[in-house]
Amino acid sequence: MLKDKKSNLRNRMTSRQRIKRVAKHQLLRHPSFWLWVGQILLAIVLAVLTVVFLRQNNLNMVTLRNGLVEADKTGDIALVESAARKLQDYVAHHMNTTAGRIALQTVYDQAAKQAMASARPAWVDEQAFQQITDGCLPQYDNYGYRAWATCVATQMGLTAAQTLTIADDIAPDPDLFYVEYVSTRWSADPAGICLLLLVVDVFFLGVRMLVVAVKWLFGYCRNRFQKEFTGVDRCI
Repeated sequence: MLKDKKSNLRNRMTSRQRIKRVAKHQLLRHPSFWLWVGQILLAIVLAVLTVVFLRQNNLNMVTLRNGLVEADKTGDIALVESAARKLQDYVAHHMNTTAGRIALQTVYDQAAKQAMASARPAWVDEQAFQQITDGCLPQYDNYGYRAWATCVATQMGLTAAQTLTIADDIAPDPDLFYVEYVSTRWSADPAGICLLLLVVDVFFLGVRMLVVAVKWLFGYCRNRFQKEFTGVDRCI
């Protein structure tokens, strides 16, 4: 009796293993299985490529941004404009390249000194004015343009009202010496193309998953209807 039970159990396990092997063999031979695998692998590859290209876009932007900062340090307006145009063009045509707000400090300093020189009153000697502005220059370095202009005006013997007037009138607008570029949301570069293909692949993969789920649910309901509720549709 015990031997028969063991034999039946062994036969049952062998039958189950055989069924699993057949099912696995049929699954591997089914074209849709490899289509699933291909879509998933394609999504993984496209995701990796998208991240790599987006990272490279950002690194290229950083290089151009540093080039703009170095051009500003030279004080050459032509070099600054050229570097700014290159950065603007790259950011406008590539994703993940927002450069942030970049201060053109050297160019601003030059504009501030030119404004201060042009504000020299006619009755003040040019050499004396230069000595005054140079003497007050630490105020500019430590506290900004308004403090520098106020110091210069005070050294020339102007009143408090005149001091504030000259400080406000000759001060260059700091907002004009900042550049800020925001990257496009999508671009037709390698990163953008890979991202687009990834979205399309994931979309069709999701549609296939939805179709499979609906088919499974329909078959499940139909089987239950046939087995347990013959004559009454309980799936709805």
